[in-house]
Amino acid sequence: MCPAAILGERACGKTTFLGLLYAAQVRYGTRVVDTFRFHAPLQSLRLMSQVYEGMKDSRFPGATLKDEMTHIEFMFGYRKALSGRLPAVFRDKNWVNPFAKLTFAAYDVSGEDVQEFIDSGVAASPIIQQLLKSHVVVILADCSRMTTTIDSPAFRQMLHYDSEVATLLVALQTYKKQEQSRMESQGLADGSTTIYPAIVLSKFDSLRDDVLAKLGLHRGIPDGSQVRRRKEYAEALLRVFMPQTLSQIRGGKVAGVSFDHAAYFFSWVRTESAEAGMQPVGAPRIVRKEFSAEGGAEPDFSYDDYVAFIEHFRGVANKAPDEIVEQSALLDTPATSPS
Repeated sequence: MCPAAILGERACGKTTFLGLLYAAQVRYGTRVVDTFRFHAPLQSLRLMSQVYEGMKDSRFPGATLKDEMTHIEFMFGYRKALSGRLPAVFRDKNWVNPFAKLTFAAYDVSGEDVQEFIDSGVAASPIIQQLLKSHVVVILADCSRMTTTIDSPAFRQMLHYDSEVATLLVALQTYKKQEQSRMESQGLADGSTTIYPAIVLSKFDSLRDDVLAKLGLHRGIPDGSQVRRRKEYAEALLRVFMPQTLSQIRGGKVAGVSFDHAAYFFSWVRTESAEAGMQPVGAPRIVRKEFSAEGGAEPDFSYDDYVAFIEHFRGVANKAPDEIVEQSALLDTPATSPS
């Protein structure tokens, strides 16, 4: 299966992102049960479920402790298309339909770990070691820290985060090249290696109108059918606030290792204070919608972008290196919320 890393600095919205991704797969997975599966270890499933239930009760999740995110892992499984026709007796067997799988893990980008790696050239930290094995990299960019006041702490922190992520991407490319050369020398692999990047602009609803105006952007995000315009919109922000990262993911092939075209997604959650146009009093509360006796009230969030995120990685899972085995017991159960 293909390892995938979700990167973000402290308080950038990773926990909220994971809770909303869980909410989206619960809703979406029941519609595409034959082609999509979700699995997580009990500890990770419990946390994501708790976050999701809290959002259904209008609450944002609290901040996680340092390194806590390294324990959050989950798997997406996508049924692979089979060529030719098979007798019904075989089509009905679970093991006939293997899944292409991506295993995600969430990590805090730690300045200390990155600096140690830069200084020593050795990935001593377990987090750095795991990151270097990933073929998929999902990078969260916190829109609440995007400001045109260049001498502000938020702007400096954003640029520092940009530098750390860019450094990790260079290290990832170098590591992949070394691994590719080692395997080719043993006759175990040939051809080039590809890294699949994605950028999630988290807390997009917190992006200030004056920032958008200075960049010549409007508040509305181009819809999912306008792929090129969405890309241009996202990159207009990244050119200012994460220029080094953008340069790396658009850098093409280096020493036989290339970055695939980056995908861009926007994450937002509607809050009561924002909807009322008033200054928040206390902790912001999530606007809920679609109340039903069966499922309760759902948080109002960028559901379509999360579905696009899930479906984007269907294509990646089928292209990326994958130790694909026949359908395992882990993926026997449809993607639904735990009872």
